[in-house]
Amino acid sequence: MTRTHLPTTSRSISVDRRTILRSTVAGAALATVATVASPALNVLAQDASPVSLPDGGATPVGVPAALQYAYVGADSRTAIANGADAASTGISVFAVDPVSGGLTLLQTLVSDNAFYFTFHPTQQFLYAVNVIGDYEGTESGSVEAYAIDSSTGMLTFLNRQSSGGAVAAQPAVDPTGSFLVVANYNGENVVVLPINADGSLEPVIAEATRSGTGPDTVRQEKSHPHAAVFDPAGNFVVVADLGTDQVATYQLNLESGSLTLVSEVSTAAGAGPRHVVFNADGTLLYVVNELNATITIFSYDSATGMIGEELQTISTVPDPFVGTRSTAEILIHPSGTFLYNSNRGQPDSTTPEGDAIVAFSIDQQTGLLTLIGHTTEGIGVPWSFGFDASGQWLYAANYDDDIVTQYAINQDTGELSGPVGTFATPKPFVIAFSNA
Repeated sequence: MTRTHLPTTSRSISVDRRTILRSTVAGAALATVATVASPALNVLAQDASPVSLPDGGATPVGVPAALQYAYVGADSRTAIANGADAASTGISVFAVDPVSGGLTLLQTLVSDNAFYFTFHPTQQFLYAVNVIGDYEGTESGSVEAYAIDSSTGMLTFLNRQSSGGAVAAQPAVDPTGSFLVVANYNGENVVVLPINADGSLEPVIAEATRSGTGPDTVRQEKSHPHAAVFDPAGNFVVVADLGTDQVATYQLNLESGSLTLVSEVSTAAGAGPRHVVFNADGTLLYVVNELNATITIFSYDSATGMIGEELQTISTVPDPFVGTRSTAEILIHPSGTFLYNSNRGQPDSTTPEGDAIVAFSIDQQTGLLTLIGHTTEGIGVPWSFGFDASGQWLYAANYDDDIVTQYAINQDTGELSGPVGTFATPKPFVIAFSNA
């Protein structure tokens, strides 16, 4: 049974975390991410051999029919260094059982540190950033394009391009499907790549550079764009800059691909904004802050792209808390009633809730959050998590435990129960689900 720690107090508040990629289990600075690697570790994306398909069949033999597919990206360099098979480490495709929610492995493709994904609006293509700093001998990350087989969910590699900056962190496709926007954590920039009709990518054609620092001299020594997300109306892209404690909106020119800064606000000094999510109507922006383990809510005007006043900042860990604070992902449940984030446990953290999936209820009038509780059972440094299309299940990608863990979601309370199931996969960075 899941240990769900109910809150004793819900209040607003307001180091080093387990970094994006670690050269050792204890962690390493992000600036040194994957700059040197042996040929065996510096793998290139390519087609892998999928499991056998029956004649004329839509899914592999023995796999239940699926309406939805899960895609998991791995820290392949660390996994291979730890003994994983290089030929089967990268991006894994799973069928989601429509009844039990169980995951069945369909395919694994070689990919070099596939970090975060985004889907084309047509659901025909998937894009993955490679969180590296040495693509083709340059100080850059890269981006991979894949075609999705609509009948099986499996992927076919299309092409790979430089991300125009080191350590690509998160991508987003504009609603027209014409451009891919990428935040480069160590590149101090946000870049734009054109998308061809066949889903493949052209080289970077535009960038918005960023600058500044924060009070954390180790983690905030320069700008670190970590997230790029289009608002629900699709008019503006929001960028979270961990290094400068800023959240900004840009307008994408659909003819030239250029980005124009529209709005910018600051979180608390040293907060380290990492990822963002909007409510359904695009009036509220929720920001998870990695360095101080908080969530900040801003009002938002989707017509102008202006980020408004701060409405609430709430902690994702209890008070008192012992150890280094660190968060990773933030998502709103399909019902719009609950919000979840992941706390990514650090080696020095002794407070259990520091390594957890955290549940909050969302006030349907104000959008403000109230803590429901922390789920720690079956959790081991969750870099990412996701929901199935029905919102019945939550799946946590547990980096340290080499598993994806499935939980049942109480539709009335938002509490998690389980683990319901566990699915082996080496060093998972991210899990993302296709639309049903």
